[in-house]
Amino acid sequence: MDHSEARDALAFPSEEPPRPPRESSPFWSRPTTYRRSASLTSSQRPPPRTFAGRMRRKYTDFNKQALKQYNKLSPVQRVLFVVIGLSTFVLSILFLVYNERIFSWLAPWAKKWRDIPAGWLILWIMTFIVSFPPLIGYSSCVTIAGFVYGFPHGWFIVASATIIGSTCSFLLSRHLLQNFVSRLIKNDSRFAALALVIKHDGLKLLIMIRLCPLPYSLSNGALSTIPTVNWAQFMLATALVSPKLLLHVFVGSKLGDLAEKGKEMDARTKAISYISIGIGLVAGAATGWIIYRQTKQRAAELEEQERQHVRTNSRDTIRSDYSDDPGALEAAEQLREDEDDISLRDGWDDDYDDDDERK
Repeated sequence: MDHSEARDALAFPSEEPPRPPRESSPFWSRPTTYRRSASLTSSQRPPPRTFAGRMRRKYTDFNKQALKQYNKLSPVQRVLFVVIGLSTFVLSILFLVYNERIFSWLAPWAKKWRDIPAGWLILWIMTFIVSFPPLIGYSSCVTIAGFVYGFPHGWFIVASATIIGSTCSFLLSRHLLQNFVSRLIKNDSRFAALALVIKHDGLKLLIMIRLCPLPYSLSNGALSTIPTVNWAQFMLATALVSPKLLLHVFVGSKLGDLAEKGKEMDARTKAISYISIGIGLVAGAATGWIIYRQTKQRAAELEEQERQHVRTNSRDTIRSDYSDDPGALEAAEQLREDEDDISLRDGWDDDYDDDDERK
């Protein structure tokens, strides 16, 4: 075969060969694009009618999302994730096997702490300190409060330390991160939109955010970067959501009962204690997840409303609406500039398409 024959053999035909009608052609001979368009994604399929079917679908979607997030991790992060997961699993097994010995060792320690004059102040200071980012250990402090001082006495210790500590953390973080906040608003329209959302739906959305299962010290610092949140609002929201700590204190108190009175309990009482601990943990996790989902949905709705408000009003109207809050005014002006840039780019694209069509 010479070069001309090879070129003719590899060349695409100038006209597409006729295909049989779609009704008569078998499914394996139809174009690939048709098969792709005919297939439905999981979000387009009708929801299963049975409860078991819905649970299976949610489980499948959750696995896909988890795998997607895992694939985004770097190799080092994947190794750390596996190590932490295996360590948690091994420690959980060891706790189930040796829980009585562990509780027997902890019981004298808890009693000694409780007998220290003003020993509660040690726990209060610990809770106060871990309020500042990036420190960790807040959940442990709440559990220790229930373990050592019982329910509901431990709640008064950690609740007061949480309110005062988080407020001090908020004020310090705002002072240190002031320049960072200004740059963030200028460079990120999403942050500007969030600042406006907090201004208009202030306390309600702030309470929902404080109820979310977010890292405690980091959330204190993160909320301080939102200029439309003042310290009084933040302190009030923290105080209003402090009853959520009762659940964690209750779990800690049940662990304390098992440590100090486990040998005296019969099997039924122990089973009830373990079941109540499990219910408390599951209820806390489920409640936090539900509130987190609702908060994200509410924030997205309010953000779109703020964008619409900024998009449809003049600059003078925006300055008048936010004249009482310089931080909100800066966020609104930045959001307006971003919307103008998007509109301008869309206009250029439309003009370019019109020119192509005329050509």
